[in-house]
Amino acid sequence: MMEIKANGPYRFDETLDYMKHQDDCLYRVMDDEIYKAEWFHGNKVLMKLSESEGGGVNIGTVVNESANADEIKRYCEDWLDLDYDLDGFYQFAEKDKRLSGLIDGHYGYRMVGKVDIADAFLWSILGQQITKSFAYVLKRRVIEYCGHFIEYKGEKFYLMPSAGEIAGIDSEVLRKMQISTRKTEYIKGVLASVESGELSKSYLESFDDYDEVFKHLTSFRGIGPWSANTVLMRTLKFRNAVPVGDAGIKNAIKRVDGLDAAPSKGYINEITDEWGRFGMYGTLYMWGALGG
Repeated sequence: MMEIKANGPYRFDETLDYMKHQDDCLYRVMDDEIYKAEWFHGNKVLMKLSESEGGGVNIGTVVNESANADEIKRYCEDWLDLDYDLDGFYQFAEKDKRLSGLIDGHYGYRMVGKVDIADAFLWSILGQQITKSFAYVLKRRVIEYCGHFIEYKGEKFYLMPSAGEIAGIDSEVLRKMQISTRKTEYIKGVLASVESGELSKSYLESFDDYDEVFKHLTSFRGIGPWSANTVLMRTLKFRNAVPVGDAGIKNAIKRVDGLDAAPSKGYINEITDEWGRFGMYGTLYMWGALGG
């Protein structure tokens, strides 16, 4: 068991609450503990995360095929965004008329990311123009079809397949999962590009400029502005990324501003442009205004 601390405020119960409201088959909350199965250099590990007495996170491994503690620590810090200077965001948010009223309700809340970029791309494509609940159903079908899991106390904890494995699934199989023909093409093309290196995490991390990496991402079929920014936020940690066109942001602004009708694109852009390098966390806390 090891303990990790956040850079600034952190509340484990906020992470738990977020995860309890998702239906992501790649982690599970049981008895206020988070179970996550993950690959480390081809070795399977089942992690168990809980709140530490010092206000951080205790990480234990209930199954470990030989990953070292430092690797697991770095993974969890990245996954839960514990290195981010949350105090810096709060100083900015206190001066913003919308965000200032949202801090107290979710104080210490941090972005739960997607460390595996194959997971990020799969989700960003499946989540296009359908409900989040159905997108989770489709994701589960893909993950369970690939069949990688750790069995512990009679339960299956699924692992994310590789990008190449997903790209290699027959199109007809994906269609039978109720994934549309177009999304099937997008998934196979994008995940194949992850495997080839054109969209690998290591390659995308070599970009320093947001506009350049955004242009590269959106040059691939199936990756529009919303999908690109979703990946930039949750995996590549571009702090100024905002998922333009996101229904959650639109609904949150409508609620916070007390509007009778949905805000226009221009109205939304004027607000999110002001967030600048705090766009990622501005988005996160606006989502919090909707209770999620």
